[in-house]
Amino acid sequence: MTFEVWVDDRQTGICAVEVRPGFQAPSLTFTYLDDWLADDRAFAISPDLPLQRGPHTPPPHRTTFVAFDDAAPDRWGRNLLDAGMRRAARDRREKFRQPSEIDLLLAVSDETRQGALRFRRKGVFLDPAHERAGIRDLARLADAANRFAENGEVDEGVKELIGVGSSPGGAQPKAWVRDEDGTMHLAKFPRTSDVYDISAWELAAIRMQAKAGITVQPSQTVPLGRDHSVFLTRRFDREGGRRLPYMSFRTAFRIAEHELVDYATLASKVAGISSSPDADAADLFSRAAFTAMVNNIDDHMRNHGLLRMGAGWRLSPSFDVNPSRLDSAATPLTPEDDPADRNIELLVEHAHVFRLTRDQAVQRIQAVDAAVSGWRDEAVGAGVAPDALDFMMHAFEGENRARTAALAVSGPTVIDMASALPHAASGEVWVKPHVRRGRRIEGHFRRR
Repeated sequence: MTFEVWVDDRQTGICAVEVRPGFQAPSLTFTYLDDWLADDRAFAISPDLPLQRGPHTPPPHRTTFVAFDDAAPDRWGRNLLDAGMRRAARDRREKFRQPSEIDLLLAVSDETRQGALRFRRKGVFLDPAHERAGIRDLARLADAANRFAENGEVDEGVKELIGVGSSPGGAQPKAWVRDEDGTMHLAKFPRTSDVYDISAWELAAIRMQAKAGITVQPSQTVPLGRDHSVFLTRRFDREGGRRLPYMSFRTAFRIAEHELVDYATLASKVAGISSSPDADAADLFSRAAFTAMVNNIDDHMRNHGLLRMGAGWRLSPSFDVNPSRLDSAATPLTPEDDPADRNIELLVEHAHVFRLTRDQAVQRIQAVDAAVSGWRDEAVGAGVAPDALDFMMHAFEGENRARTAALAVSGPTVIDMASALPHAASGEVWVKPHVRRGRRIEGHFRRR
């Protein structure tokens, strides 16, 4: 079988599904079109697909290319598609065959597929047979999501959910819905096992990030009843009718599933690929500070991404930032950081990696701290009940708030020249106050 690979409204190449010599399972072989290779605006559609003529094949341990992972379903979508295929096989009285990675990739709705990659066969984009949903359908979709999460069965309501919910990533129940203007939003549904309104807390985090100067998408919640709501956020990989190419950090930097990469290292990687390296490295600093300040422990490499903007890659808006009241392993801030107890002072020590001066780094942390300090008001404004605030206090009132209070921007140093002369005469120099390994060092003289 062969199919075309498109980026938005332009074909880039051809894929063939075939069994390579020495292998048992089918895999993809991709070849760029000459027209794409000849265009000075062309880019490699995947890190493992360099702009070269001839067929490309994935490494032996893979059947698809890494960028295709971002266009494929994640855990929630896989479960939906798998259940739908099981039901279809049962209705046809056929034996169910476990879908391959290629099957799942091509089964996602073309309309809602993440990013700009598209797949077309015989003049039809795959998969075309899925439905649309609107914000008015949220309560019904949430009910279907809960039924499916509880029993894994596909009824008529869940069949509709498969059409609009198979492409979003992650494990939480989700779906793509459109508002009255046709703009697409990601809807994240609560689970029956949730003990607090996760959606309201995520909305509060979005609003605090915006106050800290971090780029986020317009978001809101829709109530579903007491202590439950749906989180809605406008998708960032669409610009009008245009699809924007997207890569997660995991894809862009070829990061293994359980590989632990710290933010300082990620800043270097982002600067190496970004068309605005200074701005994006500095923005990642603020995001790292914020995620530590609210104890976000879901900051894995699929929850950071890059968008193709014009002729280069830029950081996508921040997403999936969820404050947590529980301690758990998370992405470390720097190579020496403890991921279970992230120390925000280490970010300042590595400010240069984020293309910031020390003072700029401290100012960014202070901006984040100022935004987070109003967490109670933001939470209530987002729909959290006042009597539920203390339940999440640990997420916002940790050690990093106290560490931030100890940071100070270096001002001009005033030296009493009369008292300094003996030191100068003896060859000593003045060292300004600074932070070293998490401790504030007072100003002092030392020998050259």
